Amino acid sequence: MSGGQIKTPVRRQAQPGQDNRFATAAGIPSHREKDDSYRSVIVRLAPRWRVILCKDRAQWIIQHRTADPLHRGVWRGQSYLTTKDSLMKACVRLGCLSGSSQRLLLEALPSTIREYAAQIELPHS
Repeated sequence: MSGGQIKTPVRRQAQPGQDNRFATAAGIPSHREKDDSYRSVIVRLAPRWRVILCKDRAQWIIQHRTADPLHRGVWRGQSYLTTKDSLMKACVRLGCLSGSSQRLLLEALPSTIREYAAQIELPHS
């Protein structure tokens, strides 16, 4: 890769009789909230915790990975929140803040999900 170009892998096509519903190539953002490559991850709090913006841009979701090792399981919602204050309190209650840098990222969020969604202007799914 020269000149700062990034090559994006192409999604593999399913062969007849092959189930390709859960195949996502690294680097291709997914619209499914349970996927590792979900396009709207706000912050990774710890190896098995993250905060995402829901696909409808209506709330932040604190998710927990269902299995360890990390290559197994799916992301599941633990808390659904619309204000930064409630998000911070839920993270403390769940014990999912792994460091001060994650706390700073959360503190930098706007006070409500509506303000955040207006700032980022993502297209709806």
